[in-house]
Amino acid sequence: MQKHQSDYEKLLENMSDWVKHSVQQDVLTLMQIEEQAKAYLKAAEDLSKDEMEMLENTLTRDLQTFAHHWQRDADNSPWWQATKDKFWSLLADLSDKSQLAMSESWRDIQHQGIYQAGEAVALGELECSRCHHRHQVTHAEVIQPCLECGNRRFSRVL
Repeated sequence: MQKHQSDYEKLLENMSDWVKHSVQQDVLTLMQIEEQAKAYLKAAEDLSKDEMEMLENTLTRDLQTFAHHWQRDADNSPWWQATKDKFWSLLADLSDKSQLAMSESWRDIQHQGIYQAGEAVALGELECSRCHHRHQVTHAEVIQPCLECGNRRFSRVL
């Protein structure tokens, strides 16, 4: 079990490093684009020094604003959500299903099979206790109110 835990932690660390590296590369690319744009602006001979400085400052501000919004909104990106879902699905496929099942069974006993919106839950399927709408849980997530009726109480189906 210890070896699997170590392998799992190493996999998570590698994925984390990959994501951090990707973000760093994107920032470096933006910085290179900014430097190229500054060089183009400096090549414009008909601009005064004040106009050039104003354009540089505006470009820098706009790129900083873009980077800020990009980082803030990344978690809401459909692409990023799909990537995270695929990643969690991959981890679930790699994990020891019997250990997960035992852990979730123990949590079901503690919860008496009833879960509330706001609680964390792992793999399985939840059913709304009011309208019986089912929600497939593919990775650890915080339970949200029912999408159909807004109810906050669920039971585990699988």
